[in-house]
Amino acid sequence: MSVSRLGIAIAMTLLATASLEAQATRIGYINTAEVLELYQPARDAVDLIQADRDRWDMEIQQLQAQFQADVQEFQQQMGTMTPEARQIRDQELQNRNLSIQQRDQELNNQLQERNRELFQPIMDKVSATIEEIRVEGGYGIILDAASQAILAADESLNLTQELLNRLEAKDAAEGNR
Repeated sequence: MSVSRLGIAIAMTLLATASLEAQATRIGYINTAEVLELYQPARDAVDLIQADRDRWDMEIQQLQAQFQADVQEFQQQMGTMTPEARQIRDQELQNRNLSIQQRDQELNNQLQERNRELFQPIMDKVSATIEEIRVEGGYGIILDAASQAILAADESLNLTQELLNRLEAKDAAEGNR
């Protein structure tokens, strides 16, 4: 009797293993950093954001340079000023410094908003296309190599180029680049 129980246990183990193998999940991966580097609409968005950043940095640098010049002038004239005039001028400079800091923060907020505005549609399109690849390819999971969670993988599982090809095909069909 114990031989038949052992046989049943082995048969059940073999059936369970076969069932698990039949249900094996296909896994692929995409390097989103590479996609964003190579996908033209993403590169265009980066260029636009960089142009905004450069322009806004220039504005802040000019404000700071003028402020520094005014501080130096104030320091040179302090000895000839009345205490009241010194206090008023010092307060004016403090207010201007605060104003420059507020403008810098305002421009940083605008830059973050511009980043969201330009990249959200791109990321939505990338995500939708990844989902299409996942469904059509029968993938249970698609990982992101850019997250550095993948320590080693078969290059045949890399779907990055397929994603880029599909994105470019969609853009061509939509009349973009």
